[in-house]
Amino acid sequence: MAKGRLQDRKVLVVGASSGIGLASGQAIAAEGGRVAFAARRVALLEEAVAAAGAGSVALACDVCDPASCEQAVDQAAEALGGLDALVYTPGVTLYNDIQDMDADAWRLTLDTNVIGASLVMSQALPHLEKVRGKAVFFSSISIDDQPPRRGMAPYVVSKTALETLVRAWQGEHQSVGFTTIAMGDTLSGKVGESNNSRLPDYVQGWIEKGYMYGRLMEAESVAAQVVNVLSSPETVRRLAITPQYADADTVMESVFVSEDA
Repeated sequence: MAKGRLQDRKVLVVGASSGIGLASGQAIAAEGGRVAFAARRVALLEEAVAAAGAGSVALACDVCDPASCEQAVDQAAEALGGLDALVYTPGVTLYNDIQDMDADAWRLTLDTNVIGASLVMSQALPHLEKVRGKAVFFSSISIDDQPPRRGMAPYVVSKTALETLVRAWQGEHQSVGFTTIAMGDTLSGKVGESNNSRLPDYVQGWIEKGYMYGRLMEAESVAAQVVNVLSSPETVRRLAITPQYADADTVMESVFVSEDA
């Protein structure tokens, strides 16, 4: 039987209970990797671990809790016998006008999207430096929108900060290959689960300004690029993924009428 591109690679995927994190862990396992699926909702990980096969594990990890981050990385390294790669996928998006974002909204977004990423990376660093491993973080093409999309201020600020954070990590630790994947609008449940009544108006405004020119991508499409980054013999510094063009009606339908919404 042919070996996968990530055969026996030991990978910690944080935020792996759903969406892009789950799809990434599954894709890595399908290529022969051994995966530590980490998230707050451990019960949701059991099915993924069972499908991934021997060598994969489910671990609790709350990225807003420093002790939980440390414990998850240590447990992953112990269970897998080290770490070759880290994939950090958690992301909070709160839809509202910037003047209506309170301190709790800002803290939750930054704690999850930026601070948690650095806490996990700090703990994983010694393991990755030993093997010249890789670390992948998810950014967004929305940080290139000028001006930023209305209703997404904390998210855009946090992803801009994350890009800078990853460059800083790379500058100080050259032996690890750091990658940011700036993804386009992706179907991961976040939009459909929002109870914000203003969201349809926001989306319509984004379309009119040309920010959303394609359908929402499937999480599996993004996960395929994670495998490409991890299997590359070279370091991919930044990768941008955008969906194929679709008309406005198709975009609105994919956001609000899809099965995942």
